[in-house]
Amino acid sequence: MSENDFTFIDLFSGAGGLLRGFMNQGFKPEFSLEVWQPALETHRLNYPNVPVWDCDIRTVEESKLLPYKGKIDVIVGGPPCQGFSTIGKRLVRDPRNELVFEFIRFVKVIQPKIFLMENVRGLLSAGKGEIKDAIEAEYKAIGYKITSKVLCATNYGVPQKRYRLFFLGVREDLAQTPEFPEPDITDNTHFATVGDAIMDLVGKENNFPNHIPMKHNAIVTERIKCIPEGEGIPQDGLPEEVSKGSRSDFVDHTIKNFSHVFKRLSRKRPATTMVPGHNAFPLHPTENRSLTVREAARIQTFPDDVVFCGSRQNQCIQVGNAVPVKLAEALAKHVKQMLEE
Repeated sequence: MSENDFTFIDLFSGAGGLLRGFMNQGFKPEFSLEVWQPALETHRLNYPNVPVWDCDIRTVEESKLLPYKGKIDVIVGGPPCQGFSTIGKRLVRDPRNELVFEFIRFVKVIQPKIFLMENVRGLLSAGKGEIKDAIEAEYKAIGYKITSKVLCATNYGVPQKRYRLFFLGVREDLAQTPEFPEPDITDNTHFATVGDAIMDLVGKENNFPNHIPMKHNAIVTERIKCIPEGEGIPQDGLPEEVSKGSRSDFVDHTIKNFSHVFKRLSRKRPATTMVPGHNAFPLHPTENRSLTVREAARIQTFPDDVVFCGSRQNQCIQVGNAVPVKLAEALAKHVKQMLEE
């Protein structure tokens, strides 16, 4: 079987991190599904030949899925997680976990050979582990062997310490045992770094798509100058003139290291997790500003040909929520080997 024979469906597609990773390994996307308009615009611009279902997954009737039953190799996706609850050992159907049930429903009806579902690491400890166990029980009940594991993106060539929980399932009638690929890189002296990923973009602002620096006000810029490379706000605090918030609703608040927003990345190490906060990523190692969307996308290992649509905030959310493309590709390569066996 040639690599191009393998098909997949991409649910909760977002900016398409999993989509691009699997396509890079030769998988053929049957369709993506996404409901958020900025992500839809990004998908249509970058992948015009990949059909996308523009709808709430909860509205998709089973009759629309039946033509794909038994014909799809893999279903991938990361259903959003707002919170979970259980009764006994079973996952409870309520609005907070409904989207996970929708992912499970697609798997149940379509019966792919393999599925890969991504979620936040916090799910592992939620309900003292009962939530994870309940999700696995749901998949076992519909005929899948399943395993789960927290993966760190730095172990797969991503210049970012990003931890995410993945569920990998194999249909019971197949001989393969679900297991995750071994890390490509385990020695932290060989991790990809922020410097590797973004320093060639310095001085080229506005010359790349999505590479538009934020216009920080004077107080914020002076505050950023006080933060050393690879560190946060100094332990002995900031100079008085830049220690208070500059927004009208924050003028009496002392700035603290409450998030990554006032943490400067190091060129010599992987980045912290790319989570957009206050419409800003972490600080650039050498420039006195937060990362641009393009720099954050580089750290998420998106190639420069991927252009993100929508407002800056919506671009940040798309990049920050995505599975890093290199991690997705490593998983796709492993899944392909399982299918070839």
